[in-house]
Amino acid sequence: MKSFLKVIGSLLAVFGAVISALAVFDKFANKNRIKGDYLECDIENIEE
Repeated sequence: MKSFLKVIGSLLAVFGAVISALAVFDKFANKNRIKGDYLECDIENIEE
């Protein structure tokens, strides 16, 4: 039973490390993205 819990703990640790690495990568990859609401637009009517 202890070995099973060690395997589950190891898998959770690896999963957490991968998620953290993706979050850090996303933060550095999208430094210049627009924060907040949408951009203001000067066009009054947009027709499709």
